[in-house]
Amino acid sequence: MTLHVYTQEEFNALPFLVGRRQCPTGDYTQVKSFGERCSFGERCSFGERCSFGEWCSFGAGCSFGEECSFGERCSFGEWCRFGEWCSFGEWCSFGEWCSFGEECSFGEQCSFESVHKARSCNPFIAIDRAGSEHRKSYFYDFEDGLYVRAGCFFGTADEFKSKVLEDCPEDSIKARQYLGFLEIAKTTFGLSEDAA
Repeated sequence: MTLHVYTQEEFNALPFLVGRRQCPTGDYTQVKSFGERCSFGERCSFGERCSFGEWCSFGAGCSFGEECSFGERCSFGEWCRFGEWCSFGEWCSFGEWCSFGEECSFGEQCSFESVHKARSCNPFIAIDRAGSEHRKSYFYDFEDGLYVRAGCFFGTADEFKSKVLEDCPEDSIKARQYLGFLEIAKTTFGLSEDAA
């Protein structure tokens, strides 16, 4: 499906409905200034140096270029991807499967996986090429503990360890990878065995 490329003028002319600018699925790489209270459809694409105001919401499958900045209270659906140098204001929330490029920074009160709050301004590490699917795994430093997103799995560090050992032998490459990644995450976040 080819997405319509919106110009700044076309974007400015989009209607407001129930207090939000209604933005259909499309390519917004030509738009550099987004006001407050925008609502975007799925699979939208945004270019570099975009700026978004408060209360924006984004559907599944959105992708963002480098140096995007977001105001307070933004919410993002599943499968969002963010390039390098993105910054997020306070109260942003992120759905499942969001991935973040290098140098992304997060404001206080950001939440991830829809409900969890980060313990610090460096809320996660990602390790690529893991397991049989060579996917990226995320290890989150949440206020309520260390959590893991690996494929369809999302849960605590203990739940993750149990799931890995349930699915494959402890001496298998996959188990050694995932359990080793878990130890890297604990070390990175300064967590003791008991704290995780």
